[in-house]
This record gives sequence, structure tokens and C-alpha cells, in this order.
Amino acid sequence: MIEPATLNVRVTAQGMTARYEYDLRVGSTVGESPPLEMEYTVEVDPELVKGCRARIDAALTKAADAQSVPEPGLVKELARWGKLLYDQLFPRVQGNAAELVTRLHASTGPVLVRTNEQEVPWELLHDGRDFLGLRHDLGRRLVGKRPVVGGRSISRVGRALIVGDTIGDLPSAREEVAKVAAWLGGRGIECKVLLGHEATVLDVVTELASDETPYDLFHFCGHVATGDGTTGLMMHGRQLLGAVALQTLSSCGAPPVAFINGCASAGGGEVASMCMSFMALGAKTVVGTRTEVADEGAWQFAAEFYGRLLAGEPAGAGVRAARAALRERPDAAWASFILYGDPAVGITKDETTEIPQLPEPHDEDLMIGLAPDARQLMQRVYESAADRGGVASVDLLQGLLGEEDIRRRIEGSIGADAMEALDQVIDQVLSRPARADGDSGADDDSATDDDGSGTGTGLGGVLSDTVNRVFTEAATRVVADGRSTITTADITAAFVAVGGGVSARLLELCGVPLARLLPDESTLDPITSDPITLDPITPGQDTLEDDSPALPRDPAPPNGDERLPMDDLSRSAVGIVRLANLLADGRGEVISTYTLLLAFGAMGSEVLRRGMHEQGTTGERAFRQLSGMLTPRRRDLSPRVHDVLDQARRRSAAGRTSSGRVGEAAILLALLEDEESSARELMRKLGIDPEQLIQALGRAR
Repeated sequence: MIEPATLNVRVTAQGMTARYEYDLRVGSTVGESPPLEMEYTVEVDPELVKGCRARIDAALTKAADAQSVPEPGLVKELARWGKLLYDQLFPRVQGNAAELVTRLHASTGPVLVRTNEQEVPWELLHDGRDFLGLRHDLGRRLVGKRPVVGGRSISRVGRALIVGDTIGDLPSAREEVAKVAAWLGGRGIECKVLLGHEATVLDVVTELASDETPYDLFHFCGHVATGDGTTGLMMHGRQLLGAVALQTLSSCGAPPVAFINGCASAGGGEVASMCMSFMALGAKTVVGTRTEVADEGAWQFAAEFYGRLLAGEPAGAGVRAARAALRERPDAAWASFILYGDPAVGITKDETTEIPQLPEPHDEDLMIGLAPDARQLMQRVYESAADRGGVASVDLLQGLLGEEDIRRRIEGSIGADAMEALDQVIDQVLSRPARADGDSGADDDSATDDDGSGTGTGLGGVLSDTVNRVFTEAATRVVADGRSTITTADITAAFVAVGGGVSARLLELCGVPLARLLPDESTLDPITSDPITLDPITPGQDTLEDDSPALPRDPAPPNGDERLPMDDLSRSAVGIVRLANLLADGRGEVISTYTLLLAFGAMGSEVLRRGMHEQGTTGERAFRQLSGMLTPRRRDLSPRVHDVLDQARRRSAAGRTSSGRVGEAAILLALLEDEESSARELMRKLGIDPEQLIQALGRAR
């Protein structure tokens, strides 16, 4: 474990200037020699610091304003003020500050800024190459005179308290509560939600002070205010939950993780003390906001951060990754969040913890309450999916088709025979054996992100990504409509709105448009009567989260039987087109644009990779998903092919290849050296002597 580098910053007033005393402790591996300490002193103009921060905050506030038009040069403007501030705080003309900069640049691990200075936006200092909050896993710790509670460590997040829209004037906060609760609940975390009149100071403190079933995570979205010398989170009745009320938690400690999304919840002055109040009471990781953040940006940041944290990454890495993921958003949400706490601290993964069993569908599991009809639906779905360890979109589709009105409507449209065929297709999909890698095999919309943090339908999760999106959408609709429970109609409408995952293709295979699940053909929301914008997943047009092959569509009119001219295509382009032909032929269809793009990804097209990587983290992640969609699973290979690959790897490991990777020659040699393989027979049929080919391949290597 690498300890974070600690930059101690002590600021004292010196008349018209301020003295910044830096003490840089370079991190070391735990158990080795003590960290190296270096001291530096710099004179700084405090008015210039305040001015730069004011310009940064103004730019962020303007970007977050939904009524304003985002300016394309926002990141450049932030970099401008961040660079000016960086040069003021670390001037190369004073003493040995240049050495401090060099040592800070050389630090590649997490960095903890420990300071009594609240004015400096450390995360947005720009060193000429990038912002410090994007170069380092950066955390803050304010130096004060408060006594500090030790707090507790956790091996997993089991319970979460989510509080928002406490005075009923922030519908966006209420929507964020629904999304966060649905997201966390979908990952097996028990959530308690307090909204409006339920969120009094007494109610919230009572929940947080419970030592029988303590909360591991606290999420707040609402107002942060100051009144009568007290700064706090605004609860129902405009009561302030501040440091004095929170001291009730001194015996049990605050939740180890706190996320405070409020107006300037981590800002300068007394407002920053709100985050520090949780730190003083034992919270290990507290995330707050510098300025008000746009609604969607705040939710996306929370999801990115929580996903990384729950996957076992340190808090600093989670915040840094969330910043990078949201960097291109015009609302600049990434730039407002601040991490308080040691950036190297995270949730300790408990490898001995048993894999959780699929729970019964209590209201807490799905956050917003279920109406009786929806409860019965989900009871059937959970019972059906119990053996597979997770609920996939096909499980949910099967449950919906068990609803009498939906089934009667579809059967009347396609006929009893087609309905029976649809049932058989679904049964066949759900009866596939569990996969060796932990995937339930029930649904290919159980995509796992490249960082391993995806929920999927494997034994480690509860709801697949598609089903998660269904309940997030349903909860959002319910909250927006002012209701408190999710109905079957909400689930159905949400299922259609999110595209249905792989289930949409199963429906279309049997001639059933996804929108047919709704009560009529008008595609109106059955609750609000508002039009639903449908973007159903059709064969040849699918999301990257689903690596299932597209189902056949009607063949295009024939264009002739002659071979496609290939002489004017490059060698790599020829390979891509031929792979697309194999993919399409295996499914009995013509080459679609979807299949052609899939072939580009499968071949690892460098041209495609460079083009997608220009879109930053999103493009890189998308390329990894696209290029991995056709990667076979172990069960897709015959035992003989497994032996071939193992032999090729052993040959490479023994140093018999010219590179560290297993190349084509190594695989071909292992393939042809197997005297009983059908590959050798194919070569003979082509008039090629396998032994001579083996010798030629050996010389080529």
C-alpha cells in the first residue's frame, strides 16, 4: 500500500500579504523508510487568490444554470484562472518553491492537502498540463481545533440513508433521491429515503444515531444554509441540521461515507464546516460541492463515484475517475465536487463474505414502494429468477407477459401460435445453464463495465443493468407525477421507454413490437397520458451494453451472386469485410451496418480506436466494449482449441516467441502440430503439406 503524499499548507496573515508555509511529505510504502519531508515558504497576495476563486465559482455557477447557454470555452476559462492561481501559490522566483513543484510533479500516487486555508480551489489549480484534481487522486483535510471521533471502517456498504427535497421546493432533488435510491438498491444496498415532512432534524438524527443497524452511507441533496450563526443542511420546516445537532452521533459515529449535494456544500467560509462536521464525527470519506451543480451532472457524478467506491477503488481514485468521466459535460459538474478525507482510503473488500442470496422484493429493496399489483408481479419475477441469482430483462419480460391484460392484448394481435412460440423462446433463453464466469446466462444485457463495476445479473448482483434502468425510470415517473408507489403500468411503460434490452429482440423475433406491451397503440404513458419517445432496439441497432448477436431481419433484395470486388480494399479492410460476412452468414442475414461496425471493433481497428479516443474517457470505454463484444467465452471453444491456446501460451512463456504476446505463428504452430486436428485435414484438402507449413512458420518466427 502506498501512503498518500501529504501537502501541509499553513496560512498566516502578513499585513497586505499572506504567508503560505508548505510541508511536503512524499508518500512511501507502508513498513518501509519514513516519508521524506521538505519545507517551503511563499508570500502570496490574498486578494488575487480570492479574485481567481471568484472567477472560477462564477464560471461554474453560470455553467450549472439550466437557463444559460453553455459556453464552449469553459474548460479553457477554468484552466486560465487555475494556472494563474497555481503560479501565484507556487512561484518559481521565490526561494525553493521550484523544487516543491518538481517534487509535487514527481508524486504519482494520491495527494492529501492538509490545510487551514478554505479559500483555495486546490482541485482546479492548473500546472500547465492539467488540473491537479485530474492529475492526482486528491483529497482535503482541514486543520481545526475540533475533537475528532475515530469512526469505523466497513467491508461493504449495507445500508444507506438518502435525504432530499426537505422543504418541497426542489423537484430535481426529489428526482435525484429516486435515482440514487434505485441505483444503490439495485446493488443490494438497503435504502431508507426521507423526503419532505419526513425529513425533520429529529427524524434524520434519530436515523443516523441508531447503533443497532448503523448506516454506512449518507446522501443528501437539498439546501445548505446559514442562519443565526449556524450552518447546516436545511431540513423540513427550514430547521438546520448543523454541527451541534450532529454531535448526537459522537457515540456511534457518522456514516463512513457521506455525499452532500447542496448549494455550495463544500464551499468557502462556514459552509465548508458542514462537510467537516461529518469528518469530525468519524466519516472517512465526504464529498461536497463547491457551487450549485446541475441536476443531471450531480446524479451522474454520484453514480460514477459510488460505482468505483463499491468496486473497491480508493475514494480519491473514484472522485478523479468521476471528474474525468464528466469532463466534457457543458454544465462543468466535474469541477465543483470536492473530496474531504484521505484519498487512499476506500471500502475494504471482504473476500470472505458469502455471495448474497437473491432477496425477496420488499419495498426497501426497490426503494419507492410497490403497489399491490406491482408487488405480485415482482414476487413472480424474483421466484422465477432465484436459481439464476439475478433478475434480467428476460425475467421481467416473462413476468409482464404473465399479466392477463398484457398477454390478452398481445395474443389477440399475433395469434395463439405465435404467442406460444414467444413463450418457448423465452423459456429457452432462461433455461440456459449458468456460465462459468458467474453470469447467469439469462440475459446478455447484464453488461459489466471494463472496470469491473457493472452490476450484471451474476451472483454478485441483484438486478441487471436494463432492469436497473427500468426501475430508475419508473421511480422517476412516479416522483414526477406526485405519487408514492410504483404500479405495474409504471414498470411496463418504463420497460418500453428504456428499450427492453435483449428482450426487445426476442419480441421482434416473434413479430411483437416493444410498444405493444402498452395498453394501446398510441404509445401514450398509461399514467400521465404523455407521449412516450420510443427508440426500440431492433436487429442491427443495439446498445453496446448488449453483446448478443442481432436477430435476423428480412433479407434485402438480392444484388447478384458475383463476388464482391476486393482488389481496391486494404488488407485490413478486406479482413474486416470478410469477418462481417461470417457474422452475418452465421445468422442467416445480409451484412448490415451494425454487423460491419461490429467487425471493425472485433478486429481492433486502429483507425476506429483513434477516432473514438478523441472523445475522451467515454470514447475509450466505448471502444473497449465494442472491441470485446465478440470475444468468445471459454464454453464457446472446443477442448482441442483450448489445448491449442494453452500450448501456444506455454511456448510464449518459455521464451520461444520474439515478443511477450502470443502471436499468430504460435497459435498456428500449436494448431497444426496436433496431428488429429481437423485443421490439418483442411490443409491437406487445400493441397498443402502441414509439415512443410510448420517448418515455414518456424522459420518466420
